[in-house]
Amino acid sequence: MFAALISLVFAVGGLVLVLLAVVVAGIRREPPAAELNSRPPSVISAIARRLTGVYVRRPDTNDVDNQTDPCLTVTSHEGR
Repeated sequence: MFAALISLVFAVGGLVLVLLAVVVAGIRREPPAAELNSRPPSVISAIARRLTGVYVRRPDTNDVDNQTDPCLTVTSHEGR
């Protein structure tokens, strides 16, 4: 039982190291720019963006035009 637990820990650790290596390789392949492009330069960069949660999607024109969130609107209360 103890040997199975040790092998499970090593397997999970190996998986984490492989994912870390993919993220590092993907970040290294990104061009040095101020903003991200809408398309990643390689598949590894695309996987790294998805794993880290840093990806760019094309904005929908309907979503941009219909921003009805009250937190995003400016109101002035100077007259009160």
